[in-house]
Amino acid sequence: MLATAVAAGVLYGIGDLVSGLLYAGYSFRDRAISELSAFGSPVRPLMVTVILAHAVLVIALGVGMWRSAHKASLRWTGILLVGAGLVGFPTHTVFAMSSRWMDAGFNDTMHIILSGVFSVFVVVAMILSAVAYRGGFRLYTIATVLVVIGFGAAASFAIQGIQQNTTPWAGGFERVNAYSYFAWLVALALTVRRPETG
Repeated sequence: MLATAVAAGVLYGIGDLVSGLLYAGYSFRDRAISELSAFGSPVRPLMVTVILAHAVLVIALGVGMWRSAHKASLRWTGILLVGAGLVGFPTHTVFAMSSRWMDAGFNDTMHIILSGVFSVFVVVAMILSAVAYRGGFRLYTIATVLVVIGFGAAASFAIQGIQQNTTPWAGGFERVNAYSYFAWLVALALTVRRPETG
């Protein structure tokens, strides 16, 4: 599970970096990650491949946790991670967002809805994992939940100006949100490996 969690975060990070560098004019600070996999994006094939591979790794992590969990809250954490991974498939394929120069459509509405479902799955999974373990991991998870919610809300607010092509810090806020979640996956896998310290 630890290797899977690390691989999921590293793969996503490399894909994010390479795709962003290959996308002429892309701003890691001011543009959303979803714009890399958006319809019309020149790097869509690369980023969609990375995101789907990442989702498979998260699903594998969730299945491993569900099968090996010694507490009900951890089993549900695993199930929710599987759900989060599965939601990623339609979110970035059939219902990917439209690039900012394109007219918004039903796919954009569904992208927002599915992204919200993903966020709920992740936050509830975090909360349940905090229930399962006391001590440092619980405090770390609570702090991560606050970061994920806070920066997720900030990114959602910043992206509202996409129709006017002005989204200052949307990408920066979203990346704090995303990479905090990836770091938590690694911390979770490490903690599950040492259940006696919970």
